[in-house]
Amino acid sequence: MSTLRGFAALLLVVAVLPSTALAAEQGAQWPGFRGPTQSPEGVFPQGDFGLSVEWKRSLGSGYSSFAVAGDRVITQFTDGDADVLAAFRDGDGGELWRYRIDNKYAGHDGSDDGPLATPTVAGDRVITLGANGQLVAVSLADGSELWRVELDEESSNVPFYGYTASPLVTDGLVILTTGGDGRAVTAFDLETGAVRWSQGDDTVTYQTPILAELDGRRQLVAVTDQWAFGMVPDDGEILWRFRHSEGDERQTSAHPTVLDDRHILVTVGDGSLALEVSGGGTQVKEAWRSRAFGNALVLPVVHDGHIYGFTGRILTCADAATGEIRWRSRGASAFNLSLVDGHLVILSRGEGEAVVVEANPEEYVEKARLPLFDRGDYADAAYADGRFFVRNLTHMASFRVDRGAAPGIAQAAADPNRIRGSLGALVKEIEGMPKAQRQAKVDAFFEGRSLPLVETTEGGAGLAHIVHRGEVEDVAVSGVFLGRDGGQVTLHRVDGTDLFYRSFELDPGGQWEYQLSIDYGQAGPDPANPFPEVDEGFGRFSELRMPQWTPSPHLEAPAAGEPRGTLDSFQFTSEILENTRRIQVWMPPGYGGDARYPVLVMNHGDRAVRGGLMVNVLDNVVGQSVAPVLVVFVPRAHGPEYGGDRAADYTRFLTEELLPHVDRHYRTLPEPRGIMGPGSGATASILGAMQAPGTFQRVAAQSFYVVEEMREPLFGMIAAADSRPEMVYIEQSRNDYVIPANGIDAGRDSKDLAEALRKQGFRVVEDSVGGAAGWSSWRGQTHRLLEALFPAEAGEG
Repeated sequence: MSTLRGFAALLLVVAVLPSTALAAEQGAQWPGFRGPTQSPEGVFPQGDFGLSVEWKRSLGSGYSSFAVAGDRVITQFTDGDADVLAAFRDGDGGELWRYRIDNKYAGHDGSDDGPLATPTVAGDRVITLGANGQLVAVSLADGSELWRVELDEESSNVPFYGYTASPLVTDGLVILTTGGDGRAVTAFDLETGAVRWSQGDDTVTYQTPILAELDGRRQLVAVTDQWAFGMVPDDGEILWRFRHSEGDERQTSAHPTVLDDRHILVTVGDGSLALEVSGGGTQVKEAWRSRAFGNALVLPVVHDGHIYGFTGRILTCADAATGEIRWRSRGASAFNLSLVDGHLVILSRGEGEAVVVEANPEEYVEKARLPLFDRGDYADAAYADGRFFVRNLTHMASFRVDRGAAPGIAQAAADPNRIRGSLGALVKEIEGMPKAQRQAKVDAFFEGRSLPLVETTEGGAGLAHIVHRGEVEDVAVSGVFLGRDGGQVTLHRVDGTDLFYRSFELDPGGQWEYQLSIDYGQAGPDPANPFPEVDEGFGRFSELRMPQWTPSPHLEAPAAGEPRGTLDSFQFTSEILENTRRIQVWMPPGYGGDARYPVLVMNHGDRAVRGGLMVNVLDNVVGQSVAPVLVVFVPRAHGPEYGGDRAADYTRFLTEELLPHVDRHYRTLPEPRGIMGPGSGATASILGAMQAPGTFQRVAAQSFYVVEEMREPLFGMIAAADSRPEMVYIEQSRNDYVIPANGIDAGRDSKDLAEALRKQGFRVVEDSVGGAAGWSSWRGQTHRLLEALFPAEAGEG
């Protein structure tokens, strides 16, 4: 999950597809995760058809999909204060009951608020797992609690993004992947919640087990971070195991899918592998591996000997017997997928449209499309009694097949920038030439040119031409300039040549990051781009520098023989936050002797060193335009530390634990002290300065934004402040974070912050730059922040 990543991120698997996931005798039409044992039939008519909305209602944030039983549609979400399990009427969406699971699980590191697991209907009860580890059983009739079990570090792994596994119910047992030595998988009593057995050694994160009949033996198939297991459901006896990942590599979203009565598919990070089970269900070996279905947060489905699923954002069909890819399409990019009556039902990621695609091994055949929401998300469509149920982070809806409605099939939009600028003129000329002459013209034009091509038109517009050359089938580009969902668009192929290109009108003084996907492969840096790659922590990107963008001269390492600072590191355990992280400390040239130094805390410290090239920047400017300073790089260990429910504790960790430790072991001055960071690290920096103005006299924020639930508390602190730091430096980009679905607008928030601070008498320095949110832009401005916080003329040491 690489986006604000996500953003990259990140990063959560709650897909549904028909399989032998649940015992058939449970009776629900769509019992929960992966749907019913057999795909519903007779849903879609022959010929053309459309879709129509039955009802739509607001719903709180969450990643859970649906269980459907009788007239009840059941899912999890947050109401803003608490995570809840709730049942709605299938006919009109009216709420029937809700059960409070726990306080709201706060989104972090690119994830959104709310629970993640899909509930399971088992007879007259509903079983679900809360994001904080509450395994609960409630009455299907009225939501009253039947039993409750709390998972924690003693009984399970605590996944970084919260507990996600959906309960599997069979033979009076509730089975979960829990993780740990001897408890990779745990079975609980359906009637009481008591532990019946635990088995397997491995960590787990977001995986859910399934039931399957393999080589004549009914068994539980569980995938953990490094292993796949076949187990006896009654007692957890291990029948076979297979290591799907080697060394320290862990596949946190690996899942099993039944292919046939002897084969299962396991999706891993960069592809998938098929395992063949034999020996009466007790032996296993690898059957094949494929590039298909990797790097995706959705499980594939199987229909008539073919597998359908996403490879990244590419809908892919592959032969179930060999893994050979049959076709690929960008027609319906999504993080969700359900199989109903020989059709793929999808809620598109960017547009929030319900899309129905024929499960056709020959080609992508879209049958119908219906606008529903402003965007899609991870939850999968459920189906029961003629109705489909879908949701995103804000709404829930029901739709049905409508023979009288137009199919609404998507048509390819014309590209208004296809023939623009110098490259557009070339393409226009080439398209008028005989094919035999075209390649020579391309070769001559690009000889000696650097890529990508950027220019400013006579009218002052900026044009960026993303170019790839090679004998390949398909090239696509992804980048923030396409929208914060991180979607891909295909480059145009100039017929008769090896030239692929796409042109974009962008801020001529801007700077962005982008990736290319070649032949439907995993997105990565542009191999023709001469600028250094940017390590964002969740992926490597190339820089797109527009003609009027001025890069920093301080990013290269100093010349040989020039003085350089020293980077030290140590592990530090916080009792306040109950976690451990690696701290890095940069000491200026000449450190030692009697000199002592002011201290600067850098939030997102690990990424600042890696992606922000901060060591090079410090080596170049400290002692020149910046006074000697000790810089403490602090990585984020958990998202809620930066503007979530652990924000106050994070400030206490800095002021009561970490900085006293630094003072004891390094040559520091008690003041001035500063704190800075980008993005969510900017929020942590502002909060730190408000909560501990006596510790942090100077603060800097890049691309500051504030999530909605922190807006009132933060601005309340500012309004009530009776002491303040000496100076607040706020840097925003003209092309900064804007994520409407999450209510994030860094430009707006930065202006609101500056206004609120000035109103209370703070000294505020604002800076506006042409780049976009990302380390390639932030690092280009870091020297300006350092010069503002610790100017050389303020004195050294």
